[in-house]
Amino acid sequence: MDKNELLRLAAGKAQESLRGGKMNGKAWLAVLVVGVLVLLGFLAYRLILVELITNLSGHR
Repeated sequence: MDKNELLRLAAGKAQESLRGGKMNGKAWLAVLVVGVLVLLGFLAYRLILVELITNLSGHR
């Protein structure tokens, strides 16, 4: 490889990283898993909060 080809390759990689690249399947799966965990955590919080309020108010 000569110097010009290496510079062209480095410039291409730099431009690709500036554009953000592409999301692969693993990245989408990680985003999906985090989203599901956040949703389940929120639902559990709400259920615990409702249970606490009904216990404090004496409605059973």
